[in-house]
Amino acid sequence: MELSPEMLRDIRFTERFRGYDAAEVDAFLIEAAGALEELITERSEPMAALAAERARLAIEQVRQETLGEVAELQSRRDELAQAVADLQLMLADRRRGILEALALIDATSEPAPDPGADAAPSGDAEAEPADEVTAETADEAETATGADEAPETDSFLARLERAAAESGESGPG
Repeated sequence: MELSPEMLRDIRFTERFRGYDAAEVDAFLIEAAGALEELITERSEPMAALAAERARLAIEQVRQETLGEVAELQSRRDELAQAVADLQLMLADRRRGILEALALIDATSEPAPDPGADAAPSGDAEAEPADEVTAETADEAETATGADEAPETDSFLARLERAAAESGESGPG
């Protein structure tokens, strides 16, 4: 049988001849019900406090795990940022090296031939003289070198870029 304060308050006994005083029994039952209610409340408070403490500990554990994961992610982000910075420095060094090599090639290479001077003056009857450049040949030379650039100052890098652009125009597409 489960005992509760309400059960003690609501119970009624049958009266018998020479039995207990009904008022005293009722008063005792009311007092017992109050005491039982206090015991239940006292027992509930620690249980509630224990449950609250367990919840707080679980929350703290999740918080600590999350902070650890955040620290790990920040460390990984810093490593990646350093790797990117290292790669950028390496790329800048390689660009510098390439530009130095191109400058060296330009310094040691011969100037580009004049596109208008196709034929060598050999006295050959079929060769055109250099003075007789057709308009079409002059346009091609301007397009190839640019209107502002003189063919004599054409750098290796400029010729390389022009060749790459021409191969891109005539490539598959």
